[in-house]
Amino acid sequence: MYNELDEFLSAETTVDYWYDDGFSIARDILNEFSSNDWQKLFNEVLNKDLDWQRKLIYCIDNQVIEEELTIICKLLLIDDEELFEMCIDSLRTFDNELGRLLIKKNPEIIMEVEKRINLAGNATKRVLKDFLRKFQ
Repeated sequence: MYNELDEFLSAETTVDYWYDDGFSIARDILNEFSSNDWQKLFNEVLNKDLDWQRKLIYCIDNQVIEEELTIICKLLLIDDEELFEMCIDSLRTFDNELGRLLIKKNPEIIMEVEKRINLAGNATKRVLKDFLRKFQ
């Protein structure tokens, strides 16, 4: 399934197709992942281009909590403002015991959000504030 996801996220698509149907197809593929697929994704995610990574993070919907949290944390390491904001937005959906435990174990995430909040635009600022409200 990893190879299927990789090919799908690598394919050229229109923005409309991606937001209308593409992300849903990618979510379905992720929901079929085995532990080996998750390991391949973990090993390869930092080697992918930003467009691929952004598509992936948009697909994560807290169905396979631990694996998805691990991938989000890995993508937080990438120096890209949009990807960072997307990761924080995804983390907001993990407002549960595992999500709070992850944030507690990684206080640098809170510190990074606090550092960026004053520089963010209005929409992003709302996302960051909501994240802090849930996890501080």
